[in-house]
Amino acid sequence: MNLDSISIILVRPKFHENIGSAARAMKNMGLNRLIVVNGCSPLHPSAYKLASGAEDILERAEEFFTLREAVSEMGCVVGTTSRGGKERYPLLTPETLAKKLIPLSLKNSIGLAFGSEKEGLTNQELYLCHLYVRIPSMESFPSLNLAQAVMVVCYELFQASIEIPKKPIQLAQAEQLERMFEHMEKTLIQLGFLDSNHHQKIMRAIRRLLVRSEMDEREVQILQGIWSEMDRHLRIGKKAE
Repeated sequence: MNLDSISIILVRPKFHENIGSAARAMKNMGLNRLIVVNGCSPLHPSAYKLASGAEDILERAEEFFTLREAVSEMGCVVGTTSRGGKERYPLLTPETLAKKLIPLSLKNSIGLAFGSEKEGLTNQELYLCHLYVRIPSMESFPSLNLAQAVMVVCYELFQASIEIPKKPIQLAQAEQLERMFEHMEKTLIQLGFLDSNHHQKIMRAIRRLLVRSEMDEREVQILQGIWSEMDRHLRIGKKAE
């Protein structure tokens, strides 16, 4: 496990103290890259107070307005959630996730996204994720404090970092995948395979299928070429009418 390839992403955090505590948890477990998306500042005195030795992580923290911008160059994006469902499958435990990330971490930038303290990640934000992780807890009280959730996941990553790595896998970047999915969606609508007003459910299923295949850049380019060739034939067909 290459811990330097992993970023902890806090999406819309509301409390400076949680950012500081998350930074401390990261440093305890050997992670160094913190990203804050559309949230309170990591440079607030209250964040520094709780960081307690991890101030350097706060000072290096990157800030973005949207999650898509934050993960655009990453090969693997993991969303944390307290809810299950067929659209969040497979739902991994932190331990299983850490083992899965061992070979991916050697050649890819990986982001672990944690939602805001009250709402978590939105459905649209989870839509951008390639894997999903849930921390097992009591069903009657499943919600963890943000910094505690970061610590649990970071601990499992640290434990996995001492394992013998598997063969490295180089994945396509998240933004390349998103552009390919957007192109595919438009083409399938033009073909009549997708209803332009009711297609999100099918697209989510297609996304899950393709993301699970762990595509590299060349494979994404091949699919892009297929959609482009379909587009060309559709244009020829319209001209012939």
